[in-house]
Amino acid sequence: MEEKKTIEYNPIAELTKRYINNTNRCIFLTGKAGTGKTTLLREITANTHKNTIVAAPTGIAAINAGGVTLHSLFQLPYGAFVPDNNIGFSGGTSTQINTPKSLLGKTKLHQVKRNMLKELELLIIDEVSMLRADLLDAIDTILRSVRRQRDMAFGGVQVLFIGDLLQLPPVVKDDEWNYLSNYYKGYYFFHSLALKQQSPIVIQLEKIYRQSDADFVSLLNNLRDNKITKADVELLNKCYRPGFDYLSDKGNIFLTTHNYKADDINRRALAELSGESFFFHAEVTGDFNEYNYPIEEKLVLKKGAQVMFVKNDYSGEQRYFNGKIGSISALDDDLIEVSFPDGSPSAIVEPYGWENKRFSLNAETGDIEEKVIGTFTHYPLKLAWAITVHKSQGLTFNKAVIDVSQAFAPGQIYVALSRLTGLEGLTLTAPLPTQGLSCDQQVTEFTSHIQPVGTLESELESATIQYVSEAALDAFDFAWLNSGLAFHADSYDKDAKRSAKQQYQKWAEDLLQEFLPLRKVSDQFKLQIRKIVFENKEDMLQHLYKRVGDAKSYFEPQLTALSQKVKDHVEDLKGTKGLKKYLKELDEVDRLFARQLQHIFKAEILLKSAIEKTEVNKDSLKDMPLFESTQSRSKKTVGKKAKEEKPKKIPTKEITYALYKDGKTIKEIAEERGFVVSTIESHLAHYVQIGEIDVFDLVSEKVVKKITKYCQDNEMPLLNEIKQAMGAKISYGDIKLVLAHLSQ
Repeated sequence: MEEKKTIEYNPIAELTKRYINNTNRCIFLTGKAGTGKTTLLREITANTHKNTIVAAPTGIAAINAGGVTLHSLFQLPYGAFVPDNNIGFSGGTSTQINTPKSLLGKTKLHQVKRNMLKELELLIIDEVSMLRADLLDAIDTILRSVRRQRDMAFGGVQVLFIGDLLQLPPVVKDDEWNYLSNYYKGYYFFHSLALKQQSPIVIQLEKIYRQSDADFVSLLNNLRDNKITKADVELLNKCYRPGFDYLSDKGNIFLTTHNYKADDINRRALAELSGESFFFHAEVTGDFNEYNYPIEEKLVLKKGAQVMFVKNDYSGEQRYFNGKIGSISALDDDLIEVSFPDGSPSAIVEPYGWENKRFSLNAETGDIEEKVIGTFTHYPLKLAWAITVHKSQGLTFNKAVIDVSQAFAPGQIYVALSRLTGLEGLTLTAPLPTQGLSCDQQVTEFTSHIQPVGTLESELESATIQYVSEAALDAFDFAWLNSGLAFHADSYDKDAKRSAKQQYQKWAEDLLQEFLPLRKVSDQFKLQIRKIVFENKEDMLQHLYKRVGDAKSYFEPQLTALSQKVKDHVEDLKGTKGLKKYLKELDEVDRLFARQLQHIFKAEILLKSAIEKTEVNKDSLKDMPLFESTQSRSKKTVGKKAKEEKPKKIPTKEITYALYKDGKTIKEIAEERGFVVSTIESHLAHYVQIGEIDVFDLVSEKVVKKITKYCQDNEMPLLNEIKQAMGAKISYGDIKLVLAHLSQ
């Protein structure tokens, strides 16, 4: 089961969010299986005030985390990264070796992505157990270069690492390690050189939401901490059941270490079922690489097949969860119903949409935003007589048969066992050995540095003061603004006959000259900030807050006036031929002023929160007085005339409704649109429910009355129950339409 969508108050989770929002410390968030890491990730991304990007080492991990792959985000070349420009190559390797120099030479980041990385404040890396040390150092190299902060780890970006190091480890080939071993003590992310410069604080979520059996929790903890005892092994081996027929025991799932074993079991079990096979294909739109498909594109089912849900019930009815196992109880081309061995109500399965996202910088507001570039829509099911230990990560099972006879990585046995809610549901295919269950010693040593909550609490205040002080310095560092204005002034370098903008060179030079005195004052004010922070008096934050407020009152009207000068220049030139590109350049200049003011406003809010000891989140910034012209600019198009907005895509059910209103029958609409009849019936059921279509126009009065009476006599009957009672002459589509009518 995935972590619950919301979790009860957890002081460690709350402390983690405060470290994220109120400091710039790098963090490794870990925890045993089932402690709510995924839930906390989602809460952080939904509420943090920081410009955030979520990424992961692999495509599927990125899709599940709602992010992108690290390789695509940073345009990383494949191969190993060696942190040495003077390495000598001996040859004989099939692996590409990258150095800092070659990496920066090969990494072709376009300006839009560079600007996004410059504005990045928080990078979240999920499933960090798979992240190699050299890959992290490659990311560090790129961030230092792009952000021009070569002395700061990750170029000053806060990094939140999330994962359980006892799960899937990094993959390093032998010939790669021949090079890497000269620079790294190990291949886990915490062996990176960047983290030697800035060690992350290690926070462990402790409350387990999956298991409640104290003996089982103790056993798992011992296995995890390399303290497995003979008594623990003996307790586990009581679950060894030779010759157990798991296929006939409903609700059991076979966990194995290799794909071919799981695939073979599922294939044979499906073939043994009598009855017709039904084929369901995913609907893929936009950019969604097949290597990142979260489940198989083609789903083959038969009635009676054992299946597992791979997502939680997004309807909120909690009929099923990620990892819940059931069997197909009703099946046709347009209906999948799953019943459960625990006696809970059966569920009609609806398609689920996965999103492939891309992060981009909104040049109007300076915010990093998500954009969905592709979707994968499918029934969230997979055959589940067997599954690999790897693919079971994040899932919960009440019953499982575990085969770890070929476990090839430390921690695989732990991962397999920790999927279960308790020992009563465990069956072993072979007794576990009394030796060889230990976990990777390097992992154990690193996770031993987990800091007590009390220590983290006491360090939070000093880390917050450091963060808000740096935010104040950044807010009044006009170097970026100065550089942008100077770059613009220097861009008037063409012959006047070949460049229409050339005649406005003096205007740009005057703008720069008018700004330069402000740069000088801001440099002096930064010295005052440093002096206040250095003295570190008892009322330091209050003093700094007042000085920032005074400085804001001084700089805001002057920066606003310079911005207005740019706007006036744009207005004067609108409609002039040959200046479309120039007008866009002026828009970029105006955004520089908006960005500077945003940083000033945000610094003041951060200081106030530090004084009041409150957490800053996304809601805290809603009332931030952003540059009004910046907000309104995104609704306009600078240039000769505004571009016409692209017509919005018409929802598919509205197209169906329009065809119905034109007099077409359900069958005719289905044929015209290339859909099956039941899909069209589902579209029209929506309009029945909201009163736009009279159900009696689609279903005979006799059928409506018969279904209505059954529903009245049987409290909340399931769709399949109604169908069985109605018989073959009444279709599922008729039932759905009547149910829509009854729910008005």
